Amino acid sequence: MCLIILANDIQSINYKDLEIAYNRNSNGFGVMYINKKDQFISDKFVPNNFTEVKNFFNLHKNETDRMAIHFRYTTEGKTNRKNCHPFISYQDDKRTIGLMHNGARLPIPLIHKNCSDTWHYNEHYLKPVLKQNPNVILNQDYQKELEQHINQDKFLFLDSKTKKFIIINENEGNYRGANWFSNDYWNIQKLSSPKISYAKYNDQFDLNYNYDLEEWNDHNQQYDYNFIPTNEEIANWSELEIECFVDQCIESDCTYPLVDIISDYKKYLKA
Repeated sequence: MCLIILANDIQSINYKDLEIAYNRNSNGFGVMYINKKDQFISDKFVPNNFTEVKNFFNLHKNETDRMAIHFRYTTEGKTNRKNCHPFISYQDDKRTIGLMHNGARLPIPLIHKNCSDTWHYNEHYLKPVLKQNPNVILNQDYQKELEQHINQDKFLFLDSKTKKFIIINENEGNYRGANWFSNDYWNIQKLSSPKISYAKYNDQFDLNYNYDLEEWNDHNQQYDYNFIPTNEEIANWSELEIECFVDQCIESDCTYPLVDIISDYKKYLKA
């Protein structure tokens, strides 16, 4: 579901965090910032490995004290440079406004199947609005409208005129020191052991998956899933329990359990 980092202290960003973020979101990498010559800089690409991300980051980090960083996880559209972030939402001879997005799905029709939901939202909504009045991005009422429209998704804008970073739904992210992260699930580590296997139907269907979720409620009953359930417990889950498990993953902004289950199932089908 992507990750945005607003590095207010660029020198405090460490390579270990960047590598973990890349391993979770490896479908694109991009940066935007105002450099020491007061120029708006936007650059992005689809990396083949973390070494390319590290080298790319090193090329830019000494050009500024503050930088927006984006790791893409493909949900809509192709995995290519066009769908990487940042996007340009407004540009003329004197001003540029850039955009990064983190979230499951923006409320916009997807007309072109090769293009992401962020591309569509930028092209068909943000660009027309900012073309009429680019200063509206600085208006707090408009920012609140955006928050309501995109629900729990996050936007990060950079305005070259004011040199300001503008976060939409800032409270949906979190700070680590001076730096803002659009979510924290990117840094959730999978448990190494013990493991559960999905052997509900036959001995050949033996897929391994680890998860660690906080408590969740259903019909005023408390279920604690901070343990690793057995095969028998998984097999005995009702449809309601499965539905509540899926809902909790989505509500807690921690969808990796679902992603991993589907990924493992795809491997099983190909076996």
